[in-house]
Amino acid sequence: MTPALADRARETAWLILTRLADPAVVADAVAASRQRANHPFDWGGPGLFTGLAGSAVAFQAAHRAFPAEAAHWRGLAHQQLVAAAQASFSAPLSHCGISAGTSGLAFAFADSLREEPRYGATLDKLNTQLAAQVIDTPTWRSADGVRDSDYDVISGAAGTLGYLISVDAPKPVVRQAIDALIDDLVWLCDPERWFIPPHRYPLASYSDRYPHGYVNIGLAHGIPGPLAALSLAHQAGYQRDGLVEAIRRTADYLVGLPCWWPAGVPLTESGAEDRDRLEPGRIAWCYGAPGVAAALLNAANALQDKSIRDVAVDGFESVLRNLAPLPEAPLCHGVAGLLPICALFAEESTVARKSIEELTEHVLSHCDEDAPLVVRGDGLDDPSLLTGSAGVALALLTATGDVDNRWTRALLLA
Repeated sequence: MTPALADRARETAWLILTRLADPAVVADAVAASRQRANHPFDWGGPGLFTGLAGSAVAFQAAHRAFPAEAAHWRGLAHQQLVAAAQASFSAPLSHCGISAGTSGLAFAFADSLREEPRYGATLDKLNTQLAAQVIDTPTWRSADGVRDSDYDVISGAAGTLGYLISVDAPKPVVRQAIDALIDDLVWLCDPERWFIPPHRYPLASYSDRYPHGYVNIGLAHGIPGPLAALSLAHQAGYQRDGLVEAIRRTADYLVGLPCWWPAGVPLTESGAEDRDRLEPGRIAWCYGAPGVAAALLNAANALQDKSIRDVAVDGFESVLRNLAPLPEAPLCHGVAGLLPICALFAEESTVARKSIEELTEHVLSHCDEDAPLVVRGDGLDDPSLLTGSAGVALALLTATGDVDNRWTRALLLA
């Protein structure tokens, strides 16, 4: 990246984070967005993707990126962590998920623990609480199909597993929870089991596109998420019966689809796959080739399989070579989400390395200092990590090399 572009990216990230550090600016922006939104505007509470824990991760990144102001940003990160913990006391986190559950809050404390040993006791308690929640969660295994929220990155087992396998020297109860999550995802990773029937759809409108059920192919909510989580678990040294076979089976299934990867594979009334009705997914982390290719690259690394790696690289490079300007910036479904995927592919792909500058320019084109939080997605001012300004700032600081990519474990990339 040229020094001039790096400076622009760094300055824009700093401006975003400065706006996010002003509670009044954030409150006004959120209030206005809630009035304009056509759907529920998810912001607040202790969550990582949707609330205070995500802000803490963003401010801790600023602490690393802007050493002259390190104490200022570290103090802001601490304030967010304290507020997140207090919010979880008043409204206890009842589920495990990385987005708005216990694993997300633990992720934020673990991120700050890298520089702040004082968080060790709190993190240990959170990890123990999370492990107990995992173990006590009723089984979602069913011969009648599954819900995406049971297993996905956002709310389900894949995202929680991605965090827990990053815990150093896990206690026996944490190891028990990890084993349980791996076993559940190994069970899931079978074409006879990973289908989502209509009565388990999150929204009734899904029936318009998939009247008889479908297989979700997005990294955020589909089977690439379990594939990525299991692959990372295997690379971290975890071994369970059927683990390698589940990685292989799921990777082979995805390799067998068109390498632009659809959002979903529809089922017929008899339950067979209807591949004549496949439609390309988004060009994003959440759905489409970038996220699926990232999951396949993790699988290739786990299995040491060059053929899977080649499909992953070819699929992602095809996106980059034919990339039109994307309409939004956020990590989830916008151009910022492609930056950490480029970092993941950097050792494998010259195209990915060279695309970082172009993608950074795309991200900056969506930033407007006159917007309350600098970034505006879906016409809304969103402070969050996954779909808003905090995530864009993180992506920019990672692209410049000012912070490492460990935070992208929350997206099952690192």
